[in-house]
Amino acid sequence: MYAAEELIDKIVNSSQIPSGKRRQEVQRELRSHIEDFMLAAREAGRDDDEIERLVLANFGDPEQIARGFAWVYRHERKMLRIFVFVLSTVVLASSLSATILAMQAGVAFGVGIPILNVLASRHTVIEALDILSSVAVYMAFTSLERLFDRQRFQKATCLLALILTPWCAAAGVHRAFLIFGFVNGVFFRAIQVFITRRMARIGIVVACFGLAGFVSAQLRSPVLHYAVAINCASWLVMGAGYELVTDLAARVEAALFNGLQRI
Repeated sequence: MYAAEELIDKIVNSSQIPSGKRRQEVQRELRSHIEDFMLAAREAGRDDDEIERLVLANFGDPEQIARGFAWVYRHERKMLRIFVFVLSTVVLASSLSATILAMQAGVAFGVGIPILNVLASRHTVIEALDILSSVAVYMAFTSLERLFDRQRFQKATCLLALILTPWCAAAGVHRAFLIFGFVNGVFFRAIQVFITRRMARIGIVVACFGLAGFVSAQLRSPVLHYAVAINCASWLVMGAGYELVTDLAARVEAALFNGLQRI
């Protein structure tokens, strides 16, 4: 019966069950329950039109049933969200690290610096950790903002600061990565939320990361002109990569979530 199938689809589609296999099991159980009800109604002499009305009248409120399933599977849904967050962070951070290192290696090769000096340096490890923490903070921002209806960015910033504070206290010498990731994540999320024009966002990133590269080069001794140029170029490459992540993050997360839901 079309109405009964429509009712089942409405319940399952609104149930927020995170697993495709479990949704199919629920569909089969609901369909079996309705078929048993219809069989009993036919044996009692009811016609098809009357049976359809009885199904819709006696089955219950579909929204309430869907909320019941959502409550039952709430823990699985949370675990899926956490898994997608971790997987999205790893995918984006790994891709960004590989891209940035490849571009920096190209710059180094262009000025005659051995590529191994770039890839096998302590700076590379620090840079990879900075990227990982920045991407993780940005992804956490987008997740925490879903908890709020108004002033999402401000509230997510405060909540994330509260979450990271004890981590920073326990991280010791490694707290610098968390602090850098938090500042970087706040920066990129802020310009994405409050700056609507893409070219304006790119201009802000170029100005800020170019300045950061120049300042960090000046702190080194001796200060060499080519080193300043390379450092600025390196920071600009990082800024471009982070800007790209802000564009891809939601798509990657949605693709992974939808893909895992089908399993």
